[in-house]
Amino acid sequence: MKKLIPILFAALAFAACEKDPDLDKLDNEYLVITNYDKEAPFSSFHTYYMPDSILLITDKDEKTYWTSESNENAADILATFKENMGRLYTEAPNKLVADVGLQISYVASTYYFTTWENNPWWYSYPSYWNYGYWGGWGGWYYPYPITFSYSTGSFIAELVNLKSNDSSTSKKLNVIWSCDISGLLNYNGSLNLTKTINGINQAFNQSPYLKK
Repeated sequence: MKKLIPILFAALAFAACEKDPDLDKLDNEYLVITNYDKEAPFSSFHTYYMPDSILLITDKDEKTYWTSESNENAADILATFKENMGRLYTEAPNKLVADVGLQISYVASTYYFTTWENNPWWYSYPSYWNYGYWGGWGGWYYPYPITFSYSTGSFIAELVNLKSNDSSTSKKLNVIWSCDISGLLNYNGSLNLTKTINGINQAFNQSPYLKK
């Protein structure tokens, strides 16, 4: 199920008729889209793990990350995600014992990544969060269709079920919740931190099913 809440009322009708909103028409506002697996046992999850970095989706072939040391905004962004996750679950000491994992990415360039039609975009982008990062998984599984595209200046967060009951040898890592926060750039192309933090909070606020 997908939930889309534009922060500007005028954007509501616009988003309803456009699959990929033109964010330039949203003036100074941002757009928050969330999606989740209706069959996910959210009430059974108690612990979470999230990396201490944000993957940058760029036009480079090598992995690039934001950390608290490398980017002035990263600490506040990661702290906001952690604060919201902490209201839902207890932070695990490592990913091996966590029930769910949260991976965060920032679309710095759409050179490799423009649209996503039911196919994970890792297949065309080099060096994304690999499902192997989370352990012995054989691939990704999305229980809901992904039919929107992302824009430069978007944050993507995905919650994965690390306690899947899939017992096959190529068991799939289930993405049970995702959010896309768009329209975060200032007119000069820099990231607006206030919009970003408000957008992250909005993503969790419009996802009450995540609560235990």
